[in-house]
Amino acid sequence: MSASQSKEIFLPRRGKQVSTLKSPDITRSTVADTWRWLWPDVLMRIIPLTVIPFLYIAFFHLPLSFLGLTLHNWPQQLAIGIVIGIAMTCFASAYRMFIVGPFFRWPTLGDHLLQGFYYLIINGPVEELFFRGFLLAAVTQWTGSLVWGWLVSTTTYTLYHRLGKWNWRSVAGVGLAGIVFSFLYLAQPEPRSLLAVIIVHGFTTWGFLSLGDEIMYRRWKCKNNS
Repeated sequence: MSASQSKEIFLPRRGKQVSTLKSPDITRSTVADTWRWLWPDVLMRIIPLTVIPFLYIAFFHLPLSFLGLTLHNWPQQLAIGIVIGIAMTCFASAYRMFIVGPFFRWPTLGDHLLQGFYYLIINGPVEELFFRGFLLAAVTQWTGSLVWGWLVSTTTYTLYHRLGKWNWRSVAGVGLAGIVFSFLYLAQPEPRSLLAVIIVHGFTTWGFLSLGDEIMYRRWKCKNNS
């Protein structure tokens, strides 16, 4: 693949060796490939984003519910999270295919399981804890304005993906998803819970980064078998 093509890759963790619908061969994504970017991501991003909110509530003697860590009305939260999560999975996969671009790497079964676990169980909960649970609440607390809390948290969540060198089409998709996540959280009666938002976030990321690769591989396979 030429250098000019590699610049169009939407996410560096896919690397420069990728496939398109026009490729004669398929590049696989393995557990080893994912582990190569996953463990530094945990150290440099996941751990700090997890620790900061708890340090904040410990310092100011705030309850866990300040961060949205409550099981208030959890059956409804679970149902809403699954239903909207499935819809957002479809949206994210379609956005990935038709807006972001044609590059993909076909994950192995083990890689699908590893990525799915990471996006649903680790990445989604941590990002929601920090951006909706902590940042939105803290900015609202200090400014006295929920509008400022929403604006700062959603904007920060969207633009911080540029630190991972995501292209602007991908970042725009993150912004749209961030609006949905914020609405789901703020539309709740207090005490708000992050449960539904975490589920939707996990499904959305999985649809964008993992299922999207699988669907594009299936499209490639149909095209080349026709």
